[in-house]
Amino acid sequence: MFQYGITRTQFDEMLQRQNNVCDICHQPFAPQSPCIDHDHTTGAIRGLLCNNCNVGLGCYKDNPEFLRNAIEYLRKNKVI
Repeated sequence: MFQYGITRTQFDEMLQRQNNVCDICHQPFAPQSPCIDHDHTTGAIRGLLCNNCNVGLGCYKDNPEFLRNAIEYLRKNKVI
């Protein structure tokens, strides 16, 4: 039924486990539909994300080092 080979039931179970919120920013999905996040190398499904968080991971190429660098950059350049 869904992309990445999951059924509607599996999708609904994931949504329920995450309390209908994005697994990164914890914002509710409604009215936006969740994105099925997956590992681009293995294809394994990681969870459900809002579009912004899903695109963000993609922009950083799913690379934890890039994300750590971005966090450090934001901390270093925090405007008070």
